[in-house]
Amino acid sequence: MTDLGQQSATPRSAREEHDLERRLASVFRALSQDADVDLWAHRPADANGLLPMNAPHLYPDPARSELPSLRGATDAMAMRRKWSDPELHRQMLPAAREERLIVEILEQFRCESLARQAGVCSNLSQRHAHWRSEYLRSRLHETHLGMLLYTVILVTRSVVNREPIGREDSDLVEESRFELSPDLGPFLLPLRNSRHDQRAFAEVARDLAHTLAGRIAAVEERERTRSGARERHAAPSLPLVFDIAEDLFAPVPEGAGGQLHLARGYRAWTTRFDRESTIAEVVRTESLRSGRTAIAAETARRSVPLAPVISRLHGVVEAAKEAHELVDSEDGVLDPSRLTRLITSPGDPRVFRGRSQRAETDCAVTFLLDLSGSMKPHALGLGVLLDVLVTALDRLDVTTEILGFTTNAWNGGRVRSEWKKAGSPERPGRLNELHHLVIKSGASSWRRTRTHLGGLLKTSLYREGIDAEALRWAVDRLRSQQAAKSAVVVISDGLPADSATAVANDDDYLARDLETTVAGLRCAGDLGILGVGIGTDPGLIYPASVELDAESLGDRASVRAIVDGLRSVLGR
Repeated sequence: MTDLGQQSATPRSAREEHDLERRLASVFRALSQDADVDLWAHRPADANGLLPMNAPHLYPDPARSELPSLRGATDAMAMRRKWSDPELHRQMLPAAREERLIVEILEQFRCESLARQAGVCSNLSQRHAHWRSEYLRSRLHETHLGMLLYTVILVTRSVVNREPIGREDSDLVEESRFELSPDLGPFLLPLRNSRHDQRAFAEVARDLAHTLAGRIAAVEERERTRSGARERHAAPSLPLVFDIAEDLFAPVPEGAGGQLHLARGYRAWTTRFDRESTIAEVVRTESLRSGRTAIAAETARRSVPLAPVISRLHGVVEAAKEAHELVDSEDGVLDPSRLTRLITSPGDPRVFRGRSQRAETDCAVTFLLDLSGSMKPHALGLGVLLDVLVTALDRLDVTTEILGFTTNAWNGGRVRSEWKKAGSPERPGRLNELHHLVIKSGASSWRRTRTHLGGLLKTSLYREGIDAEALRWAVDRLRSQQAAKSAVVVISDGLPADSATAVANDDDYLARDLETTVAGLRCAGDLGILGVGIGTDPGLIYPASVELDAESLGDRASVRAIVDGLRSVLGR
């Protein structure tokens, strides 16, 4: 395994951050023995969304933290996933927020105490040491409440993990530890002895949390009413102690039986308003023709030669096809009817039967276009790019489709309205009306449908972008072609964006679905996927990617870059 413990002397780039997170995600899966878990912005997730792991040391700042700290946090998450039953944990959580805080921390320590590998144990210790430094550097311990929480964390972890408190920390918490000893003392040994039994441990943890909650409340009240210079030292709020998203540690709803909210997997609130159209159905013929004329003029001005494009693609779009059966062949499968020859003429090698093969084009390529609002300035260059590429592929007898994805409305449209009428329940999933556009189908000829390319200049089509559902739709169409070789080329200028969905769920909801979809297609391995980013790096999502300069979209360099990308994914 690559060493993740070496520090970087320079800040990591976005690509390096993504690569590091992918490596840490692999560690997360391996240690937790769960193939479904992943990391998203260094937060734990599975197929159902973000996981509610709430302990203060699990979330180092990925931009500022050293690699050992990130590795230790990942190992801690893996131990939690491996050793904690989330349903049982939710059932055992108390209702009061201060009590849940303590039970969450103790359950994390219990899981870490069950780590067996020496390297993992070392990483966990390093991460906790880094968190202690961060806590002290933030000066949260300078209040009575801050010191109380710090002492509870140090003492309980030391007992559960059998890891002694360092001399400096021991001196620091000596007074607070003495003050808390009547509350903590009776519970420490039972915590240690029950760590292999989650339910028994949780019962002890709940009792301890209830005992400490009264003291925490009293300290909070005392510090709120304290006046003078000390008033400026505000008591640390629970979100600061956790330093994680509030929705992962949401208040328990009434009647929920003490269960934490768990983010659901990707879904749509309703698909009733989704539609699929051909470009000719939504753009008037006159607009198609005028747009096509503008694209043709720009293509002529760019003067991108077709011959090199065709030449470079020729070899990778062909597949071997069986032509006819061969008999009396010198290789292949042994022919039972020639066994006599094998005996009578042992020197004659013509005792095999096979089939001849010839190269034949059996390839399909789909271009999937992001028609979100930010793509409007790129419409003409995008049209030129497709004009050249599809013309070249058409001359090679490659089946091509041009598809686009947008929405019927801004800010959710009728879907969001229905959701609001239903009382705006939490995490509703996708909250907009999909609009999928067929600009050129695989069954139509390029000569008859090239005018449809002019529809790209109809700017009213460009609204919001929901990529993953469009990608799944495009792949289903591509697979129906049943070509020997196939690839989908996704052209976009960034991550998915839909305002209503982001507000009602979280900012990364659509992006997580896209990454999951691309990962699933990559594992399936039956087609190539090429991500093309306009002014952005698509390599953060797509395994094969090309980044294009928006100013040069449609010129020779951009065409050559996509041709090379197609050669890569089709020539696997």
